[in-house]
Amino acid sequence: MRYKMTFKFKKNNLVPLDVIRTINSGQVFLWEKYNNSWYGIDGNYIFKLTINDTKLNTYNENIRYHLELENSDIDYNSFPENENWVYDFFRLCDNENEINKTLSKDPIIFNIYNKYKGLRLIRQDPFQCIISFVCASNTNIKRIRYMLKNICKKFGKKVTYNNINFNLFPTLNELAEASTQDLIGCGLGYRAKFVRSISNEIKNTIDLNSLKEMKYQDAKSELTKLFGIGNKIADCILLFSLEKTEAFPIDIWVYRSLCQYYGWMFEDSSKRKSKKISESEYKLVYEKIHGYFGEYSGYVQQYLYYHIRDSHKRKW
Repeated sequence: MRYKMTFKFKKNNLVPLDVIRTINSGQVFLWEKYNNSWYGIDGNYIFKLTINDTKLNTYNENIRYHLELENSDIDYNSFPENENWVYDFFRLCDNENEINKTLSKDPIIFNIYNKYKGLRLIRQDPFQCIISFVCASNTNIKRIRYMLKNICKKFGKKVTYNNINFNLFPTLNELAEASTQDLIGCGLGYRAKFVRSISNEIKNTIDLNSLKEMKYQDAKSELTKLFGIGNKIADCILLFSLEKTEAFPIDIWVYRSLCQYYGWMFEDSSKRKSKKISESEYKLVYEKIHGYFGEYSGYVQQYLYYHIRDSHKRKW
């Protein structure tokens, strides 16, 4: 099926979607390009995006201008078939009016928003998201992808789709039964004990769907009880998989940028040497940001995070 990359949300309201920028924005890590198609693993699904515009097939992450993907043709498919996945995965039914209101209330964020328009938050498989961001602690994106691919190869179901061999993301039971040594063999290092413990805790005590129904702070409290999950990892999980658009993951780079751009809100710590944010600092920053931007603060964070990496020419 072929669709234009501008989707109708409501009458006279268009939702821009830049698929390449979104899947290469540090939210997901198991997407790969084959010819002019991108394939992504999301739990038990394989998603496929084929861009039917030859000028876009030479895309690389260092191009310094916005690719007008919302005006391009795209074919999207999945295995197993799911006709609605693009709407769910790219959150095309989020309240676009409220998102625009949030991003346009501040001139700094509004300029960043216009520069990277079409960047979306992703709604991904919660268990895969949890394991992904536990693996993401204290490392780079290349290494995260390496660990997750190894986990899929070792424990995930093998599937052939469009004559390409894939490994799906392991189920909760498959990872709960994995040995620490096998996980270390996937390159996880000290994270292996976290992944094993978290998988067993979720299997025995936590219903991930129930976290979606909880208020933000209650769901975060449940996640941070898990071995290896702190404030930032919990907020990534809440924002990218558990419907909490008010979550605002804060690392040292985001914190420094906030201090730089919003000196009136925070003391200037852009030159601080510490790479750690204390519990009290994290709480204070979140309360001030949420008080200023509100329910869709998570969109602000994603645009700011992307801008920071793009400005420093960091690879995705």
